[in-house]
Amino acid sequence: MKLYGTTTSPYVRKVRILATAAGVPFDLVDTRSDAGAAELARLSPLGKVPVVELPDGRALPDSGLVAAWLWAEHAPALSRAGFSIPPDAFADRALQIVVEGALDAAINRFYLRRDGFEDLGYVARQRERAGTSLRWLEGRIRFARPVGHAALSLGCALDWLAFREPGYLAALPGLQAFQEVWRESGIGKGTEPE
Repeated sequence: MKLYGTTTSPYVRKVRILATAAGVPFDLVDTRSDAGAAELARLSPLGKVPVVELPDGRALPDSGLVAAWLWAEHAPALSRAGFSIPPDAFADRALQIVVEGALDAAINRFYLRRDGFEDLGYVARQRERAGTSLRWLEGRIRFARPVGHAALSLGCALDWLAFREPGYLAALPGLQAFQEVWRESGIGKGTEPE
């Protein structure tokens, strides 16, 4: 399978972690290159990463969809690797949605600020949305095996925040503690954002 994305994307990272845990080989196509960007545009009109191209030519244009596919096709291997991500784990998925909403807001703000927009109006609301969501998450997700949707997304999100926007985590000792245990677990070792 081909995985289109970047090594900085926390969503691509989630797919890399799960595919590796499932024993599914993949080629990472860097979408920062002209060739990778052209392939991404061919596969997905959204132009967001990750996109997985399966050997039969089908494209899966979202990390949640890829995770569901990996679970459907490789649940025994993922279970043995210490994951539990069934699509009907609704309480866990609800927490995952909050994690990824906070992450989306932080990513959006990061790129808008990098493009020169001031931290006002919509940009400031993204900061507030990320901060409010992260404070709400404080202490709600514990790291444990098997690793579910929310914990996997939170680990990837916290590492991205530490890499790009460390200020969000300064006053959140519960999330800092989660990140420490996440890193000590070795999940995602070698897939850290760069």
